[in-house]
Amino acid sequence: MGRSQSWRTIVVVALMTADVCAQGPRRLPPVVRADADRRGLSERPVTPFEQPVFAELPTARLPLPPEFIAQPVAADPSDFRSVEPVVEHPPTGSDAGGFPCDGVPDVCFSDFSVTPLLDRCHIGGCAESWVYDAKSAVPTQSPWVQWGRVWYGDGITPRGIDWFGPYDLVRPKMYVYGDFRSGIQAGRNALGRADNWANRLNLDMDLQVTDTERFHAFVGPLDKQNRFTRYELVDGDLRYRNEMNLTPATAFIEGDLGVILGAAANQSSPFELPVTLGLVPLLFQNGIWMEDAVSGIAFALPAKHSRTLNWSNVDLSFFAVFDQLNSPAFAGKHDAQAFGTAWFIDAYGGYIESGYAYLNDRRDRSLSYHNVTASFTRRYLDRISNSVRVIVNAGQNRDRQDRTADGGLLLVENSWITTRPLTFVPYANLFYGWGRPQSVARAAISGGILRNTGINFDTDGLNGFPTLDTSGADTAGGSVGVDLIGADLDRQLLLEFSYLSPHGGRAIAQGDQYAVGARYQFPISHATLLRFDVMHGWRDGQPDVYGTRMEYRWKF
Repeated sequence: MGRSQSWRTIVVVALMTADVCAQGPRRLPPVVRADADRRGLSERPVTPFEQPVFAELPTARLPLPPEFIAQPVAADPSDFRSVEPVVEHPPTGSDAGGFPCDGVPDVCFSDFSVTPLLDRCHIGGCAESWVYDAKSAVPTQSPWVQWGRVWYGDGITPRGIDWFGPYDLVRPKMYVYGDFRSGIQAGRNALGRADNWANRLNLDMDLQVTDTERFHAFVGPLDKQNRFTRYELVDGDLRYRNEMNLTPATAFIEGDLGVILGAAANQSSPFELPVTLGLVPLLFQNGIWMEDAVSGIAFALPAKHSRTLNWSNVDLSFFAVFDQLNSPAFAGKHDAQAFGTAWFIDAYGGYIESGYAYLNDRRDRSLSYHNVTASFTRRYLDRISNSVRVIVNAGQNRDRQDRTADGGLLLVENSWITTRPLTFVPYANLFYGWGRPQSVARAAISGGILRNTGINFDTDGLNGFPTLDTSGADTAGGSVGVDLIGADLDRQLLLEFSYLSPHGGRAIAQGDQYAVGARYQFPISHATLLRFDVMHGWRDGQPDVYGTRMEYRWKF
């Protein structure tokens, strides 16, 4: 096609478009008019045949270049085809679905196909700019310390440093972030009176070397052995407890072995094998099966699938724990090791989590045991979200009454999907425990194995807020409640009733227990919030527990 033929085609398309749009004189937009004045052109109305193609685009904080201003050209009538407008009478104003704007015509028939957005072939500059003008910056909180690339910086990633090869470029950055919590409580927990003002500072230090390799550490400067720096009221005396401590709670390195080996061979990653080593935090099944920082190693085989089993996506994790494992099964000692795996599977219209671990006590083999878990989560009838989870312990070579990890726990979690699924969520969580069920590992500060059953079983991790029995040992019960979220998703109110009853001779609870509790929290700013908790628990055969607390939290 020659150059003259190409220009003819462009002119024909422009004329055909003008034929289906509203007729009549139109004025150039102000920026184009100003450009015309500078060139000495007359300030006269122009017809649709002379309308610049880009005249209504919101490009123009700067004058349009001359080549963008179309000149009147005589058209060849033989190039025209009969085109009938889709809309017989052109809509105007708000009826056209447009946005009124001075100086921008809002009449138009339609183009050659149905548009899913507006019934008009051109969108005025006001309408196009409205998409951006109606937005506002969302306030965000940056890390306390940020060296190198900033957290919320420009969208373009700078080119990295070629230290390890072009396939694993170094882009160093150092962040220090976390939160500060300060809470005041009055009440009584299972250990006695708990009236205190406690403070907690969580500091995460992250040194990222490449896009896949980093060093990370966590320290709580205001806590030591799960006790927090605080003022407490003891028998009428106000006492100060200094629990300051700079020992890291976690310190590990993680990266992708596939990327590292690929870069060493001067090629892209031949496979994916994320791995971590050190004092590593491991959390599985929302912290129910495992929640602890342990000395060990872990790696994963991500994004697998199986046509035979109809598994669309599978992630396989493997871990080995050599020290620092916390569990009531070992009387608080760090004598145990653990070797296991956890699988995460998308299949059968839901989500499967499973795991196995063998825990080996190096000093007393009679305490070694097997820990197995499985869960399935899915939605039924578009009305109920349900999770069924089971944990089974077996293998300790002791008399039954002396076993510390023997038995199991069944957890059933349900939430109803209402007409307001984001702001009104009723829920009912049930459990049945037999023997002495245990997680693989639990840090003492993470609470008991029933912590996700409801707020009356959930520790606050700061003041020692009271709860019902969280062991699950030879007990059955649950929680029913409602989660109320603000219309703007900016505040939360939880109301709950909980109950449990022992049914065997190895129960820690001495009788029936039930409680009512509430939690309310709302933001003060994009980085701070206030939280209020209140509960009262009645326990047969044991003193009642109760408490109120207020907490201020600042995230940075």
